[in-house]
Amino acid sequence: MVKGKSKGKKDSAGGVNSHIRARIDYLYKAATFLQAQSSARHVGDSTDETEDQKPSVSTRIVPLISPSAGSVSETTALDGQNAATGQLPQLSRNYLSQMRGVSLKTQLRLPVDMKRSFCKRCDTLLLPGVTCTREMRNPSRGRRKPWAELLVIRCSTCGSEKRFPQTEKRSKKLTDRRQEQGQEKQDNQNDAGS
Repeated sequence: MVKGKSKGKKDSAGGVNSHIRARIDYLYKAATFLQAQSSARHVGDSTDETEDQKPSVSTRIVPLISPSAGSVSETTALDGQNAATGQLPQLSRNYLSQMRGVSLKTQLRLPVDMKRSFCKRCDTLLLPGVTCTREMRNPSRGRRKPWAELLVIRCSTCGSEKRFPQTEKRSKKLTDRRQEQGQEKQDNQNDAGS
């Protein structure tokens, strides 16, 4: 009788690939934390502005280019704080990129809410008003078709757009629709008879 290593069972503690899911969750939470810290520092800096200065309308995260070996000595202590706040979004993007790589390599699907929370093109965490803009669009003439509503999320880093239909996922079954129509007819008859 040959005994081999048993494959991962779904009823085992934690389930199959639980260590990979834990790594994906950790990377996502770390990226979210870093992006939140970056935006909190940015908001803290804008409170010190005078009334004459206007705050920027949109925050754009510019990819950080690492300095070459010769120019490292040129950075000053004053740039240290600005560099630290500039590196947090970049580190967040790096973690999201690693998370996507882990899920692709292991062929595990990301949860829908996690998958929709970052830009697929530049791996930026999409925070409304900070790193992305959200708007409702209806491309039909005069907004006549309510089923044509789209939620458009535009990344302010790379400019790519995600579009999500805002209709019900599935229409009701024919039997359920007929039942509702029958109930409506009975209600109308009862109202007319009273």
